[in-house]
Amino acid sequence: MTAIPAGDPLTRFERELEGWGGRPPRVAPGAARARVLASLPERGRGWPWPRLAASAALLVALMVSVWLGSPRPAGEAPRTASLATPAPLDPDTVVWQLDERTTVYFVLRPGKPGKGGVS
Repeated sequence: MTAIPAGDPLTRFERELEGWGGRPPRVAPGAARARVLASLPERGRGWPWPRLAASAALLVALMVSVWLGSPRPAGEAPRTASLATPAPLDPDTVVWQLDERTTVYFVLRPGKPGKGGVS
């Protein structure tokens, strides 16, 4: 590291900067704070909760009405609860009826599973 001569501009700048940093502020900190806060935009009132709740209720009602009133694909009837299921053929058969045209039969049989055999 080389020594910096006393008349060097860098040394003079550092001395002046230290002098500038040591002087008292022109404006008191409380007054400066008040000035800055006065220049900021005023904070608005809180959320309008009744309007927000009414908007949410309206949105939910609109979504439900669109969902219930939307057209169904061709051949599909509106869904209704149906408990009528076909009777199983034997005790080892489980029957699932997905819709009017689709019935799934799941057959359980004891025995040794073989290649391509019943499991």
